[in-house]
Amino acid sequence: MDEYLTEKTPQKIFVESGFNEEVIGIKQMEQQSACSWKKAYEKNGLCGLTDIRKKEPGRTLKRELTPSEVIERQNARIKHLDGKVELLKKLESKERRLLNTRENLCPSKAYQLIQETIELEGFKRMARYFCDLLEVSRSAYYSYFKYSTTREAREQLLFENERSHLRTI
Repeated sequence: MDEYLTEKTPQKIFVESGFNEEVIGIKQMEQQSACSWKKAYEKNGLCGLTDIRKKEPGRTLKRELTPSEVIERQNARIKHLDGKVELLKKLESKERRLLNTRENLCPSKAYQLIQETIELEGFKRMARYFCDLLEVSRSAYYSYFKYSTTREAREQLLFENERSHLRTI
């Protein structure tokens, strides 16, 4: 801050401190940093320039964890891993079921099977995996459900036309 107050530019301060001005950007150095430094200094003096965050980004806590905190973190990790194992078990059984039913399956039935599996088992964001597994196009899978109402209306209209045609015969 002393250098900034003696008319040294923020760009020069950054470069002398070893920062790459191309990475940070000259505009960022000049406007954002200088403005925030100045506001913090005017508001709280040198104390305004100190980092008051409990945890700095990308760095670990400087204090030792208490035994209860260690246990809490380990329990959370165990719960997370147990969830992953359960998901993998479900996925494996569903995978076998899908592969067994894949033979003689038309694409629309495959899409419905994939959708059913995702909804029933809660496999979010797994459409790509299941489409690859059943060897169907992912874009066709999404299109199938995007235009399902249009397709159903068209099929209903065809069915009604066919039905009325049969009545006339």
